[in-house]
Amino acid sequence: MTQAEREAAARRARYVGSPEHKNARWWGGLPKAGARGPRLTTICPMTSDEDRRTATTWLRQAIRSGQYKFVRGDRDFPKHVWYRDKTGKIWCGRCINCESGEYKGWPIEEAEWRDLFD
Repeated sequence: MTQAEREAAARRARYVGSPEHKNARWWGGLPKAGARGPRLTTICPMTSDEDRRTATTWLRQAIRSGQYKFVRGDRDFPKHVWYRDKTGKIWCGRCINCESGEYKGWPIEEAEWRDLFD
């Protein structure tokens, strides 16, 4: 992506979250992690409106900085982005609506980050 494309995508991108990665009530309603039986799901602790705004800020910074894996088939938004917060924790974002730039996300380990983004 060019810098202009990154900037345009960053302005429109937003974190909406996903009930699959929540185990507590969140701005989107009730959690659904594990609702379909046992499965390996990473829990995202972002549950408040403030958390949603913070994650949207991180998402936009990641896109502007080129912290993503992008192929032209992704349309206007990179399918996967990453962000390292001030504590050193790495967050992975996945585009779930490539028309409007909506993302869900969750924390990942360093090894997962290398596997996804190297």
